Amino acid sequence: MKKVQITLLVEESKELIARAVVNHKDVKKSLIGGKVVLKGGTTVSRISEKIADKPLRICGRITKRGTVANLTNNEYAHTLLIENNKTKNIDNIVDEEFSKLNGRDLVIIGANAIDYFGNAAIMAGSPGGGSIGKNMSFLYTEDVRVIIPVGLEKFIPGDITEIIKNSSRKGKDFSYGMAVGLIPVFGEIITEIEAIKIFSNVACQVIGAGGLDGANGSVTLEIWGEDQEVSKILEVVKDIKSSEVKVSGELTSLEECEAICESCKRHLACAYKLKKVEDEKKTKLGIITIGQSPRIDLTQDIREILNKNITVIELGVLDKYTYEEVIERFSSNDKEDILVSRMRDGKQIVLREEKVINELQNCIDEIEKKVDMVLLLCTGKFPKFNHKKPLIIPQNLLHSIVSKLESNNKIGAIIPDIGQIEQNKRWWSTVNMNLEIEVASPYKEIENIQKVATRFKDKPINYIVLDCMGYSVEMKKLVSKESGKKVILPRTLIARVINELSQQ
Repeated sequence: MKKVQITLLVEESKELIARAVVNHKDVKKSLIGGKVVLKGGTTVSRISEKIADKPLRICGRITKRGTVANLTNNEYAHTLLIENNKTKNIDNIVDEEFSKLNGRDLVIIGANAIDYFGNAAIMAGSPGGGSIGKNMSFLYTEDVRVIIPVGLEKFIPGDITEIIKNSSRKGKDFSYGMAVGLIPVFGEIITEIEAIKIFSNVACQVIGAGGLDGANGSVTLEIWGEDQEVSKILEVVKDIKSSEVKVSGELTSLEECEAICESCKRHLACAYKLKKVEDEKKTKLGIITIGQSPRIDLTQDIREILNKNITVIELGVLDKYTYEEVIERFSSNDKEDILVSRMRDGKQIVLREEKVINELQNCIDEIEKKVDMVLLLCTGKFPKFNHKKPLIIPQNLLHSIVSKLESNNKIGAIIPDIGQIEQNKRWWSTVNMNLEIEVASPYKEIENIQKVATRFKDKPINYIVLDCMGYSVEMKKLVSKESGKKVILPRTLIARVINELSQQ
């Protein structure tokens, strides 16, 4: 017999639950012989990302401001259907698709509250709970299986069936955020306890909840059983804790609403909308990528660092072009300076610098009307632009800081494309820095980055610069591990400068 104690942070709990749901026998069965529907929420999005490699659009959420919505809608699915290994956004046809579900199918939907009696409920800020709320009856009349992944942080005292009777959207005079009602959800609830038992044959109990220093909402559990079974779940937990676990969901939809915005039209009693309390003043940061927006590969690393009072608006130089048009208009020859970025779908593009610069001024003019400051999301060299709001161009900051750190005037650099070697040497020579350069694109296989990082291990340098905004925190950690050197990541360095500028 073996007994262990573990503490799971909120996002770690969601990761554990998501892994368990993916391994659930009914989920596997429906993926093979039926349909699986995933209804957006951060836990369910984590499941969707594992099953279908697609994040879900997040609508309502609870933040320090209260019960709030997303700032803008987009084409990403809030409700995703999977059938025969194909995915389908059913947001606009929920009633039609739900009516077709049967006993072979399964719906995965999160919850905002669970109680001791095994009841669950979701919050509804829109009339009738929107299309999902209005079509829940199909799940229960047509013998559709329902799985409810929900962390123990959502446990509330009392009986949800009684609480629902006394709660509603209408009739509230004041609400921090939108007033919500509750909709009961019936199905198999998967908390951390059930998730642990899916992975191993053990007993488990909660012995505490909450904490400090980022452990707010955490849960502490005791697990006991045969040594081999306890070791199984301990390995899963260790793997989760050694991984970088972030909030799941389509990144642009994680930006919360602000009063007054489009979401206000259908929401009730919001104290911010009614001006009964002042909303926190936000600093609006405009981000311009030389590729296409949104840069879902990049902005999460930045958002993790940015002050909470900073909201992000994105714009891309290539937003209005197809891949074929980009190749025709922006492709470069070997004698020109080039820039490397990516299309919305992740495809790498190599661009003629001169052509990009011609488009950038228009982007600056456009986004300045909506924001307080602008960040140009590229470490390349650019001329002076006309601008009325603060414009942050990373290269000068990056070069100045690195040159002051390194007295030996020699650094390592990893760059995206072989065609950039000479121009990068030229650019860094202006601050009297010599480069040991390796090439590995952030938009291709990460194994290439790992491979070149090892080449720096025995070189007489102290710092490696990942000289492109495309390199991620994950890549930085990999390079640091493989090279044994200090690694400078432009995207997080610049985010910290922006924080300083945004302080009032």
